[in-house]
Amino acid sequence: MNILFFVSEFPSISQTFILNQMTGLIDAGHDVRILAKKQGGGGKVHDAVLQYRLLDRVIYYGPGGAGGKGLRFFGGLCAHTAARFFRKNYIGGSVPFHDLIRYPNLILLIRTLNRVDLSDRDVILAHFGPNGLLAQKCRALGLLHGRLFTVFHGYDMLRYLKQKGSGVYRDLFDSDCTLLPISRAWADRCLKLGARPGKIIVHHMGINVEEFMGRSPERGEEINIVSAARFVEKKGLTYGIDAVGRVIEKGYRVRYAIAGDGPLRDALLKQIAARHLTDRVRLVGWKTQEEWIEMMKDAHIVLAPSITARDGDMEGIPVQLMEAMAMKKIVVSTFHSGIPELIQNGVNGYLVAEKNSGQLAQTIEQIIKTPETWESLTENARRTIVGHYNIERQNGRLIRILEGEDVP
Repeated sequence: MNILFFVSEFPSISQTFILNQMTGLIDAGHDVRILAKKQGGGGKVHDAVLQYRLLDRVIYYGPGGAGGKGLRFFGGLCAHTAARFFRKNYIGGSVPFHDLIRYPNLILLIRTLNRVDLSDRDVILAHFGPNGLLAQKCRALGLLHGRLFTVFHGYDMLRYLKQKGSGVYRDLFDSDCTLLPISRAWADRCLKLGARPGKIIVHHMGINVEEFMGRSPERGEEINIVSAARFVEKKGLTYGIDAVGRVIEKGYRVRYAIAGDGPLRDALLKQIAARHLTDRVRLVGWKTQEEWIEMMKDAHIVLAPSITARDGDMEGIPVQLMEAMAMKKIVVSTFHSGIPELIQNGVNGYLVAEKNSGQLAQTIEQIIKTPETWESLTENARRTIVGHYNIERQNGRLIRILEGEDVP
């Protein structure tokens, strides 16, 4: 198949789940191209981006040059209007003006897809609902062809709806697009928003279980805890730092390293300093997948204290939890979104209520006190990932879905 990945940015250091799909489909012999608005920030890229020469497969449609969003939109609108009248065979000139206002990226896509021919794509795989909407608009205009599949991850089901209204996906749901929510929680959300049950297939993300090999943690003089996250509210890192601080205050020897970056970095640094934790809690910056694996090797606990943000933003099922479970680490997270689909409390990890630093601290203390439970817990965790979140198996299932086969 000729497959087009429709994404917001590429490469993105935090979206290994999309990268794993791309490389898996290439390995299976499919021709993959990538349509992205912009490059990801941060400078670092995963090794697979270079190994598979993925940058050679990308078409960027975002604007270049200086100026604010409004100025760039106006410039794009002028260029689009001129092309309608002066360019022969210009596709997309009939798009309603209100669509251009509602979806300003549509102008950029129309202009790009008039220059770059992607009409040979059999399948369009759009990650995140807004990209599915744009892809459907482009199909309706004749700029893209092929079967459309849209993966729903999280913010596209909540925060985006607050911005655009609960009916924003009506055109997408009324089309022949197949919806691929990454959890049962998001499938239920799609149904409540008006999607047809027959067009929904829950498809979990997955990881390469052979890359994430490890051993159950061993008791030592010090407990190492790690997290990996973008520093935004829904990651709940402030609660994780507070919980670790409480455990340290009780006399336990604990170190906590947090990989990532983001808008809350300064606030987290202030919190660490205010709690006098600077020698025990560190923000270590973005890590590639290879560096993250090295961080986890010596870790006892991987902490993901996810919460529902004030603007409604939520997680899907964090991939870092899958990676940690595959490496036989003890995972501690929250009863949030699709996470309980992955973690059975007390069986293959631990779950606590959202925004509850006290429960997090109690759980960490319980783990420290009961090393005799570590091996069985982490063996169960590894079995969960190998059996249900193995990217090789998940990509095989994805290929069957894209080819139109019925899947359970």
